[in-house]
Amino acid sequence: MDIDESWLIPDPSAEPPLKKFAPEEMLTCDGCLRANPPNRGQCMYCGSPLQPGAVTPDVEAEPVGGEARPGHYVVVRARAAATITNDLVERLAARFGFKPEELQAALAIGAPLPVTSAPSEESASRIVAELADDGVETISVSDIDLKTSLAPFNIRSLEFSDSGITAISKNGRDRPVAQWSDLHLIVTGRLLTHRVEVDERRSGSAIKPLDRREISEDKSVMDLYAVSSEVPWRIVVSDFDFSCLGEHKSLTAFDNAATLIGMLAERSNSELNDSYGRVKSLIAHVWSLENTSSESRSRRPRASRKDFATVNISSNEAQFNNYSRLMWCLKLQELNS
Repeated sequence: MDIDESWLIPDPSAEPPLKKFAPEEMLTCDGCLRANPPNRGQCMYCGSPLQPGAVTPDVEAEPVGGEARPGHYVVVRARAAATITNDLVERLAARFGFKPEELQAALAIGAPLPVTSAPSEESASRIVAELADDGVETISVSDIDLKTSLAPFNIRSLEFSDSGITAISKNGRDRPVAQWSDLHLIVTGRLLTHRVEVDERRSGSAIKPLDRREISEDKSVMDLYAVSSEVPWRIVVSDFDFSCLGEHKSLTAFDNAATLIGMLAERSNSELNDSYGRVKSLIAHVWSLENTSSESRSRRPRASRKDFATVNISSNEAQFNNYSRLMWCLKLQELNS
């Protein structure tokens, strides 16, 4: 399995910002999750284009705030991409707030592409009908059907048999079994987390910066979907025991992951979806990155009562979970049709 690591290469031409911005003003890069000044057009770390939040024209928006989620997602079936003209790509890009070249590249992958969300089935059906009039094959999917409230089953190893596979949990006690005929989909992606910790000393209206730490975490993962399981079996490549590969086990985790995918696909005829990394900048219009902020007393040695620590965390885990579950939901519809 080829894993694209180009986003990790810093942009050598990037200039350091000359002006200081507040944390809430910074833009989070969809590629590497690092904070960038709002006056930049591309990420100063990896070169990805920065896309400030914008209201999508001609689409009903879900109110911001609270725990409300959209009721339905509108998905373009990209298998019809060959019939989508450049003119139609331009109109779709304008309607849903995409860059035409990025939309064209995403459609060329051939995977289903969520383009927008809607608060109700009626509004989603209306968008689907309008796109159908333009000759675009589109479907709406209910948020309830994604079942993202159920956490993935994290596994540390697998056992193979002639009839199927057994997943072994991290604690070793849970061992669900799936027949080879039950396994139908493998979704790969990366979970990226970027954490910024800022220590400050506050006295009246004055703020004195004391320390700043940035920590990034990158995990390659794969979700295995079987009709016998309500949730995916999740493998974190760097934390998985590849002994199940036997004599085919290699020295690197990435080589072993590719071998494992090949063996699973061969024995089960399951489909591999590795498109997340190439469409994540587009689906950010539907599922934005998770950003959390918290404040507490500083834990620095000899910190005074005026010392505070602010922690900002950006993560794409919820975004990947939504995309992964959407791919399985569409696969189930295909199997049941």
